Amino acid sequence: MATTKKKKNKKSKKNKEFIRNILIGAVAMVIVAFIINVAPGYKRDKYKNVINLVITDENVTEKLIHNIYINENDTIYMSKEDIANLIDRTIYYDDTNNIVITTSNTTTASMKIGEKELIVNGANLQTLDTIIYINDTLYIPISELETVYNIKIEYNKTSNIVVMDYLDRGIITAELNENTKMKYRPRGLSKKVGELNKSDRVYAFYTTSKGWRLIRTEDGKIGYVKANTLTNEYIVRQDMQNKRETKKVNVNLQNNDIKQIDNKRVVIRDMFIASNEGVILKEAMETNKNENNNIWATLSINNDLNLKDFTKREEIIKNIVSIAYTYKINGININTSEDNGGIERLIIELSPRLREMGISLNLILNSSIDENKYNGIIDYLIINE
Repeated sequence: MATTKKKKNKKSKKNKEFIRNILIGAVAMVIVAFIINVAPGYKRDKYKNVINLVITDENVTEKLIHNIYINENDTIYMSKEDIANLIDRTIYYDDTNNIVITTSNTTTASMKIGEKELIVNGANLQTLDTIIYINDTLYIPISELETVYNIKIEYNKTSNIVVMDYLDRGIITAELNENTKMKYRPRGLSKKVGELNKSDRVYAFYTTSKGWRLIRTEDGKIGYVKANTLTNEYIVRQDMQNKRETKKVNVNLQNNDIKQIDNKRVVIRDMFIASNEGVILKEAMETNKNENNNIWATLSINNDLNLKDFTKREEIIKNIVSIAYTYKINGININTSEDNGGIERLIIELSPRLREMGISLNLILNSSIDENKYNGIIDYLIINE
């Protein structure tokens, strides 16, 4: 009997120890999670000795697939994959012609590997450096593309940070009214990532619900300070972002049909064809003299046209731009029965050129069109009535 009781006590003791160990482990996990949450964490530590990248108000170093590279000319390079992920989702490498094509709001640019030349909206610009390969990875001289992306990009050697600002985005500076510590997260227990002195000027961004303000120092460090430690705010640049939104419209594509679209009197013209022979006018048209009319000219694209060739696309784009300027066209309607890669690239590369001229680019919807690919790239998705 005594032996049985002894065994039960021993088992009960083991159960208590087991429960205690589980509780200790749970507490330990909570402590570790808390430390990771309030401090930069082990992930950031491995980027301590590499060039960091800050885009406006965010350190995006951990999002980079490949490291930033800076050559002896202080030219800043990013891999093509990182530019695609962070800056330009439509950047394209034409391996047949060894050309990289980039686009932005009003700009289409191309650069050939090995050539120190950038072609921007048809104009040739000389560059200090060109595209290179590093360990079989394509690297683009992003600092040569400041005019293309409308950005300012600088490298601070002391902090080892590259800072990129979009020049169409607003930005504010502020002054510290006291000495303060900059925190990694907006809370008092978070790890300190810098110290600021009274009268230091910083770039200031949003304020959290708890009264912390996100800031960026002159050398590119990102962190939080209490909002009440900032004073003398100054608007350096107004926000001028003009995001394109694609709208769906019902239009009768019959020649010379008139339609009211966004309070504009639009006249539809079935005007020209793109084929292997180039852009061919289907009809002669007098220059648009009636300022109340907006001419939308339909461009029909033949299926035999090889638009996967960059040089062919560039030729077609130049012809379209020339005709649009000559006839004072206000919109181009792309009509195609195939939605292949060549058509997509034509639209991506034509869109900024037309936008620069104040001309809308529209796509006529049919069963072959994947409309999601063109959201934000074209102005109107046309449904034929």
